[in-house]
Amino acid sequence: MKGTKHVDFELDQYLKELYHEVNSLAFADEDGASKEDKFTEYIMEVLTEAGETEGVRLCRYEKENRWENIQFKINGYAIEEGYETLDIFISSFRDTNQLYRLGKPEFDKLIKWSTGFLNAALKGYLADIEPSSEAYGLAKLILEKRNDFIRVNLFILSNGVVPHEAPKKFKLKSIEDITFNFHIWDAERLHRLSQSKYNREPIEIDFKETLGEVIPCLEMPGENEFYECFLAIVPGNILAVLYQNYGTRLLESNVRAFLQQTGKVNRGIRDTIRHEPHMFLPYNNGLATTAQEVKTEKLDNGRLVITSVRDFQIVNGGQTTASLFHTAKKYKDADLSRVFVQMKLTVIKDEDKKNDTVPYISRYANSQNKVSELDLTSNNPFLQRLEELSRTTFAIDPEDSNKQTIWFFERVKGQYREALNKEPTKTLKAAFKLKYPRSQMIIKSGIAKYLNIWNQLPHHVSKGGQKNYNYFLKEAEKEFKKKKPSRIYWEDIVANAILFISTDKLFGRKNQNPIGDTNIKSYTVTYTLSYLHYLTNNRINLGRIWEKQAVDEALQIELKKGLKFVYEFLNTLDAALISEAAKAEKTWEKLKEQTRHPMDMEVINRYLISDREYKLRYETDENDTEEINKYNDLHKITNLGVKFWDGLQRYNINTGILTTYQDNIASTIRQKLKRSGNLTDREISKGAEIVDYLIQEGVDFDKISALSKLEDKELIDPSAIYNRLSRLSDDDWKRILDLGSQTRTLNFNEISVINSVVQKLKRKENLDLKRLKITENAIGKLKKFGVKF
Repeated sequence: MKGTKHVDFELDQYLKELYHEVNSLAFADEDGASKEDKFTEYIMEVLTEAGETEGVRLCRYEKENRWENIQFKINGYAIEEGYETLDIFISSFRDTNQLYRLGKPEFDKLIKWSTGFLNAALKGYLADIEPSSEAYGLAKLILEKRNDFIRVNLFILSNGVVPHEAPKKFKLKSIEDITFNFHIWDAERLHRLSQSKYNREPIEIDFKETLGEVIPCLEMPGENEFYECFLAIVPGNILAVLYQNYGTRLLESNVRAFLQQTGKVNRGIRDTIRHEPHMFLPYNNGLATTAQEVKTEKLDNGRLVITSVRDFQIVNGGQTTASLFHTAKKYKDADLSRVFVQMKLTVIKDEDKKNDTVPYISRYANSQNKVSELDLTSNNPFLQRLEELSRTTFAIDPEDSNKQTIWFFERVKGQYREALNKEPTKTLKAAFKLKYPRSQMIIKSGIAKYLNIWNQLPHHVSKGGQKNYNYFLKEAEKEFKKKKPSRIYWEDIVANAILFISTDKLFGRKNQNPIGDTNIKSYTVTYTLSYLHYLTNNRINLGRIWEKQAVDEALQIELKKGLKFVYEFLNTLDAALISEAAKAEKTWEKLKEQTRHPMDMEVINRYLISDREYKLRYETDENDTEEINKYNDLHKITNLGVKFWDGLQRYNINTGILTTYQDNIASTIRQKLKRSGNLTDREISKGAEIVDYLIQEGVDFDKISALSKLEDKELIDPSAIYNRLSRLSDDDWKRILDLGSQTRTLNFNEISVINSVVQKLKRKENLDLKRLKITENAIGKLKKFGVKF
């Protein structure tokens, strides 16, 4: 509307969330890191998830000249294996939740400071860099590998708007063979990335009603039980309008969402739109899209057209779609009415298979960008087997045998959150989290790390999550073809996870009397455990660790000795950066040559598996997953309680939602639960099917239970902090924040942490225990004002 000030409410909200995220991270960090450090660390992690970089390390360095002006500055770096690519990060962070513009003088300084550091490093001006800093080791390595580097990426990170263009064709004097690329990640671009990351409501587009147009198409001949497919020619102006309205929400399934018109592909798209719009169709690869539902109709001339789509997503072609919009917006000579784009639209009939299928559509349709193998390998049969084992293997609490939990293997990213959300009531959600504690979630790269440490490959582990995972999976697939993993295999994975977590804690934290420099903590832990397995010939009794769900104190004492020994070994290496030396196999070979170590082998030998124990554990291969699956189905039925099954009888009388057969099964379950009778295998399997069916139909389980007049025993809630926080409503959170601020009972940091926690709870994201505890304690201070928690 003319005269109305434009406000981007979503960007404003993102800035507030980012502000509280950074502040809460700094407050929760016990090492006393600055807010700029936590901002840098957080954004580097975000960019790693997006596939923009890999193996990032925080490295804050500033050097002043004799006039006390900053001469050099960097905030972090990443070095690609093979030393072809070097990533340097520099941050401009202001402690505010308001949008601000980075001025040209400040922007130019960021360029000057970061390139100044690079110039000094590449040309060997090491005297200009503080020798005691990690940056000195980095600069020394850059000089040593000077001839290996092909490209340097300079990432400028800011929580403000950067309206300035980075230098093009930048060169350092007398360094002509290295390409320098600048990547600006400001608040707006980070916001666009966050929009493509989180799940939102499905996009529904009625072309006929909303746009007054329909899309001519061809339907795939013949029936197919798995999918439908349509081929269409879409006018460029329709795609531009869609992007204008939905932005990166269209690209949620895209592996790499469109973020900025800087790549060669995007410039080519732009130039074709402007100068040869009639040639766009033959030049461009088109779009690969998916939808949950497509409506079509036939025109009078017999032509089939698409009238509407539901849950529309662009799996491949995000750059094309966004380029159409941005080009038309920026250049008045762009005529989208002459642009047409080919589109393949796939309707996946089985919604459960959507998450499995879409990555492969993206992989095979994508010829422009690199796709992360970590996510695209999720359907690997080996990983599917591990998932089955993880869901059916119970860990018994050694202090309370009545408590049984499961270590949850997340085969597909976000799988844990999705499984939790499928639970139909708040009570069952709480029960789910007790059975599958969030702290016991293991991801694919974690398994690769634990087992490659066990396989005595610390140099591979040190190369970073994805490279190590790729190597591990390739080897694991070879073994899988010979023999399927057993339950013992999964128990050993968990035991190795417990061993790693315990050893990692033994190293200590910064400013809390750690063994040494926490920057090389991960490498020290990795090499120490592999060295232990080398000394013991892989005979550590993993079965004992699994049974106790812990590492004995006596073994921990020896592990701490080992950590100190390996830490000293790594620090005596003749290497500029220990992080790079750790990736070399020769480093591992050199450690194995060390015969004198402080660990007491007599103590360690007490924790080795005997021949008899080994035979009992590994030569008895029982496959009881079917029985455990049956137990899981029984748990699904009994968890709802007799009150639910009694209410279901009444609910079905009014709605007829169940078939006669299903109603009979439900009635039998009600009767048997009421008198604590045993359910048959068939009753269990059919009862679980009824539960799944009712969830699928969107039935309100609480309303069903409310129809019953029977008394029901509530599930025991151990007052887990996460569960208690998740029950608070928006009004509750607003009251907590208002009271805390107005009464000054809560300080700025506590309020900032609560704001961050609220957003993560809404998105069902992981929350670290520290911030959960801070939130619980903060809310506890408000009890005197009547806040119930």
